[in-house]
Amino acid sequence: MTAAMAAAVAATLGIIIGRFWDVRSEAARWRRDQMTASYQRMAEVFRKTTEGIRAVALTAPGDELFAEKVDRVRADSSWDDAYSAVWLHGSPAVVEAARELDLAMTELFYDAQDGAHRIEDWYRLRIPARDAFENFLEAVRDELKLKVVAVKYFPDVPRQVPSPVPERP
Repeated sequence: MTAAMAAAVAATLGIIIGRFWDVRSEAARWRRDQMTASYQRMAEVFRKTTEGIRAVALTAPGDELFAEKVDRVRADSSWDDAYSAVWLHGSPAVVEAARELDLAMTELFYDAQDGAHRIEDWYRLRIPARDAFENFLEAVRDELKLKVVAVKYFPDVPRQVPSPVPERP
């Protein structure tokens, strides 16, 4: 009878520990999925938002469509939504990279409204935002423990090789 009681207690304890472990690992998986989804969404929205800003930059302020294009970019909340999700689910390093990207995108939007730009001007105006996006992607890949890639998202952006950290004596 004692052996049966010990077996029952052990089985019950095993079920409780197993359930606790399942709940814990499921919560960790959910957090990682949310984090990954927020990073992916930010990358997707970057392209869409940049295209809207490009349309503003290449339109003369006197053009009848200029105000409509500016309003369209302002009314699209997808950038802010994606940015907020990264703030909620992201690691500190990725949130900082997202913040730098948001600042660069805001500056790009203001610069785009300054006047009609030629396509050459646009290529120059977007460099800080492209660099910030590259930094965001690198921070995300590092956070997700993905292997370093030898190429950049924008092929004409030079790859910055981190300088080796000197060893302490």
